[in-house]
Amino acid sequence: AVGGMSELPIVRVGGVPEHFNFAWHIALERGLFEKNGVKVQWVDQPLGTGQMITSLKEDKADLVIALTEGLVADIAKGSDIRIISTYVESPLCWAISTGKNAPFNSVEDLKGQKFGVSRLTSGSHLMAFVLAMQRGWNPQTDISFEIKGSFENLRNSVNDGSTAAFMWETFTTKPFHDSGEVKRIGDITTPWSCFMIAGRQSVLDAKFDAISRVLATVREACEIFHVSEQSESPSRISQRYGLKPEDAKAWFDGVKISATKKVSEAGIERALSILHQVGVIPTADVPLKNLIDSRFVELSIDIHSMKLYNKPELVMRTYRELQALGMSRGRISYTDLVPVDQRHHYHGTDAVDHAISRLSIKEGSSVISLGSGLGGPARWIAGRTNATVLAVELQHSLHETAVELTKRCNLDSKVHHIPGDFLQLSQHLRPASYDAIVSWLTVLHIPDREKLFKQSFDLLKPNGYFYAEDFFELSTPLTEEEKQRLSKDVFCPYVPNLETYRKQIESSGLKIVEVVDLTADWKVYTQERVEKFKSHKESFVNLHGEEIFKSLLYFYQTVADLYAGGHLGGLRIIAQKN
Repeated sequence: AVGGMSELPIVRVGGVPEHFNFAWHIALERGLFEKNGVKVQWVDQPLGTGQMITSLKEDKADLVIALTEGLVADIAKGSDIRIISTYVESPLCWAISTGKNAPFNSVEDLKGQKFGVSRLTSGSHLMAFVLAMQRGWNPQTDISFEIKGSFENLRNSVNDGSTAAFMWETFTTKPFHDSGEVKRIGDITTPWSCFMIAGRQSVLDAKFDAISRVLATVREACEIFHVSEQSESPSRISQRYGLKPEDAKAWFDGVKISATKKVSEAGIERALSILHQVGVIPTADVPLKNLIDSRFVELSIDIHSMKLYNKPELVMRTYRELQALGMSRGRISYTDLVPVDQRHHYHGTDAVDHAISRLSIKEGSSVISLGSGLGGPARWIAGRTNATVLAVELQHSLHETAVELTKRCNLDSKVHHIPGDFLQLSQHLRPASYDAIVSWLTVLHIPDREKLFKQSFDLLKPNGYFYAEDFFELSTPLTEEEKQRLSKDVFCPYVPNLETYRKQIESSGLKIVEVVDLTADWKVYTQERVEKFKSHKESFVNLHGEEIFKSLLYFYQTVADLYAGGHLGGLRIIAQKN
């Protein structure tokens, strides 16, 4: 048994007094740390990440919960701080605001304009740089900066005309959008998980056991926050942090706080790349293992590690091509977008039309588009049939671009986009409310298939359909090398054979009504895609550069090789809730 309170080891933890740290206060108020044999002293750090890093170095805190980019920058410059957990896995959403009477009405209007930043190398500066890169602007010439200091000064600057726009965390800015003081024209999320837990190496060594207990306790509190008390959490956040109830609920539904033992390799690489390009660090070539303490945490591969997604390439490519097509601003039709938003699944709109016809999707139908990407299939379904579509996309940069395109197509009353993990978000959706759940090449990214099929069953109306085009393993099993390539380059951690696939679906209660083997067709399609892409190399490189060409060619070739190997198959599977 643990001894008296006075004997417990003490760990001093610093964090901002904001809604993100609510899980810590659950643990503190309920005495969970003491139950696990450690005492936590909480230190509010209202000035943010810079202040927290200083408090570690001045021995005023043992651990801090700080913004990823700030920690990565400090460690890359040679400090002895190390990351020991990803505290908030979801990214931070930054609102893009301009003056209430400013002439800017879309993000594209800000090209060539001046952005207000709190200080150079701050989040508001880094994210303006990320925005420029995503849009395919030249960050050196198409955007400039003026230091304004405080949040209040930034708001004043867009109204007095000294800057065109600024960026600040969405929910902190929202009261000023609601009051009309400033105007929101878009948003953007960090291309990495937003908050990490970190400490200095010497302290991590000296207090290893106590810090391990702290992390285990916080994980327990995250579980309480997200699962066992999910109905109360939003109202408690609203009261404690002064957010409107609906804003607290919106934030809660989209955030993932876990204090996990994993750190995304791709997220850290992106942070290093941006920090280097902005001039915060001298090189992005920092061994990733030097940023973490591997006794507490490990580097992990996720969907952002895919060659298709490991830089802001899909988004950048989309904006550049819209520009080249003369469609970078103003109203457009969903049919105009076909060249840019229907190429991330096989056979473009023909594949979507097949689903519409086979599932009898029509006006009044309610559909979920799973892994909706840039929103192409979702807009096509809504545009063709007048059905209502809920488009769910894990990657926030794709989600934001999709929202903007849907709005420009005037389909935002029919297509509703939500960002995040479907397995988490589906718990907040109304059961037995959807006529169809459709997906193209998405299920392959989701390891917990049983949970996916069960939650799909729960969300579908009686006689509703689950429809997927997906990978499966042919009768000759995949080699170990092919499994590695699927896992690392395609983020497909697992491919079942057809019999296993059927069992997984049917164990959810869904009844399979059709399975079509598409292997022969997809084998030809993926090889032709490689040849076609190579034949357009010159025009592609002129628009996007050699690096993006090589990255996409590598991805396309990998998939074509996997089909050519004779062990990977493709299928269309339709199941119904009876």
